[in-house]
Amino acid sequence: MSNKAAIIAFGVVSSFNVIANEESAYITEYCGAKHYEYSHKITIGEVQGIATHRDGYLQVNDSSNDEALKWELLKLSSLITNPSECLTYISNLGIAKFGEPTEKGYLVARVHFAFDKYNITPLAKKVLTGVAQQLAANNFQVTVEGHTDWVGSNEYNQALGLRRAQSTAGELHRYGVTKENTTIKSFGESEPIAPNKVADGRSQNRRSDVYIPLDSQIEPQSGE
Repeated sequence: MSNKAAIIAFGVVSSFNVIANEESAYITEYCGAKHYEYSHKITIGEVQGIATHRDGYLQVNDSSNDEALKWELLKLSSLITNPSECLTYISNLGIAKFGEPTEKGYLVARVHFAFDKYNITPLAKKVLTGVAQQLAANNFQVTVEGHTDWVGSNEYNQALGLRRAQSTAGELHRYGVTKENTTIKSFGESEPIAPNKVADGRSQNRRSDVYIPLDSQIEPQSGE
């Protein structure tokens, strides 16, 4: 789905409407849960500001293509996905530097895997393509981590986690992210994000995570 953003703020003295036209800044997201998967795109184009005196006698119009302003408007969208609701999560929010940072950096992709598998679903590949192209265009460093549930030996899970990280990194490399900019790690079963005692928790733990390190981040550029 594609959505235009319109933000309206009202004050005591004046009102200010912001209208976006002609797609420019955008968020692309993919979410794969247990019983469904979807992808969507939220877009912002040229921003048109309309300031009106409270009595309606004076109106001032102005337009802007300021990229920082567009990203600030995108932050306000109620359509942004909560990653905790997805087994597989792919987004360019980290590239825009307003995703939620962790000590590892900005999460741009979380890819879910079936039990004992390391292949990526076709739809997840499709959305990962766009993120990979943006990472490559900005010459970002990325860290790709592979994780497993606790079924199997530590040694087996360490190797499986590595294969998951490698398959994810392979998709990034296919669309321009360089091997020199990629760090691949396996944590095996050592970093679960959900309880391994239940099936749903084990499913969440079978994953790869793609991060942009904090020191590789670029601020959106401001300009008219």
